[in-house]
Parts: sequence; C-alpha cells; structure tokens
Amino acid sequence: MREYKYLFWDFDGTIVDSFEGCSFAFGKVFEHFGVNVPPEDRKQYIGPPLKVTFTDMFGAEKEPFARELYREYYINQGGQNMCKLFDDMPNILNAIKSFGYKMFIATSKREDIASEMLKEFGVRDCFDGVFGTVESEGRIDKKDILEYAVQISGANKNDCLMIGDSIYDAMAAKQVGVDCLAVAYGFGNVKNMSKIGTILCVQKPVDLIDVFKKQ
Repeated sequence: MREYKYLFWDFDGTIVDSFEGCSFAFGKVFEHFGVNVPPEDRKQYIGPPLKVTFTDMFGAEKEPFARELYREYYINQGGQNMCKLFDDMPNILNAIKSFGYKMFIATSKREDIASEMLKEFGVRDCFDGVFGTVESEGRIDKKDILEYAVQISGANKNDCLMIGDSIYDAMAAKQVGVDCLAVAYGFGNVKNMSKIGTILCVQKPVDLIDVFKKQ
C-alpha cells in the first residue's frame, strides 16, 4: 500500500457502532408504515442516505415524512444515545493522527449530528474537518460529500484514501477518483465493495494502526 496523506473516514459502521440506535429508529419507521423488517436484517439500511432508502421503500411522496420520523426517534427519542464507538477507537484514532495524517469525516449522516456525536465521544479533535449531509447546500449523495471534503481539504486526490464499510463508500471513492479501504467489522458487504474496487480489507479496528503506521 502506498503512503497517503489524507484519510477520509466514514462514520456509521467504521468509527461508530450505531446499529442499536439506528435499528431502533428504523424499526419505529417500519412499524408506522406496516413494514416488518426484523432487527437482524436492518444493517443494510445503515450508511446509505435516508432519502435514498425511504424513497426506495415508500416512494417520493412519503419519503420526507419517513425521514422526519426517523430523525425524531434517532435524535429526540434516544436512538442517538444507544450508539457507541467501536472497541478502543479513541486510542486507534489518536495513534493514526499522531503518525502525521490529515483526517476528515465523510459521512451520509447529517453533518451537524456527526460533529456533535464526535464531540460527545471525545474524538472530534482527531479530525481536521467533518463533512456530511447538508440538504440546504445540496450535499446528500455520498459522492458529493466526499468530493466536497477532498476539495475543501486542498488535497491532491492521489494522496487521499476513503475508509468505510459499505458499497456506497467504495462507489463514492471510485466516482471521486480516490482509493478506498474496506473495514470488515462494520455493517456493509466487503465482497461487494471489492467488486467496485478496494485496496485492502481490515478485519478489526485495532488492525488499522498497523496499516497506517509509517515505517
């Protein structure tokens, strides 16, 4: 693996184990619409933009309400509080940051929520910037979010690496023109990611330290 200078991290499934909180909120939305999706089948919905997921499931007319209902249960009814960092993630992030990388978040989660959660987890200072969904500025698709993050960072794309757990991360990286590293401990399917194009697959969070430790 060549040396990169700029690391762009996905949020859910890569840094944060948000399954319990997201599953709770999705469950309430599914219940409202009379859709039966058991908890063990909800991982597939964590990561993609909510607008895409709910449009596909309920149609464009019902999508805005479904999204607001999800956010009500996630933000105001306790879902967000169920989330936690993956094991030893503060030490992992601080170690990798100490190696001299510029680090950024590139997530489909709403930007302000991602930034707030990182502060609550005590790892916001590990990142030079947080980029996520900002609907008022038209940044919803993961490709657009990553493109904007790379642009604002001032990085050369050859120096950039996307780190994520889903096919959406791999697709965004390919569309933007940067490399992608897959993490197998998240919620996505790394085999599908490899078909899009990934340089490496990491099995456990702690393995990330050895990957990025500069010789």
